Amino acid sequence: MKIQKIISLDKETAELAARKSNFSGWVRNQLRSERNKDEAAIYEQNIRELEGHVQMSSRELLWHLEQRTDEEIRALVSLLKKI
Repeated sequence: MKIQKIISLDKETAELAARKSNFSGWVRNQLRSERNKDEAAIYEQNIRELEGHVQMSSRELLWHLEQRTDEEIRALVSLLKKI
């Protein structure tokens, strides 16, 4: 048995819904877009904090990591996990 949930819309939202052929899909897309913006902002903030801690750009940090062996990277990750 499928259960339908009914919600009430204010006048402005009801008018918007009437113009959309798939209002619920549109709402889901809007919410997903906002979530993605929030996640992108958090990611950018984390990058800025990391760059501040290591005093180099993420590009430079990546270059240094690419110069290391797998064993060196595993050792570094192990140290970081202990912090």
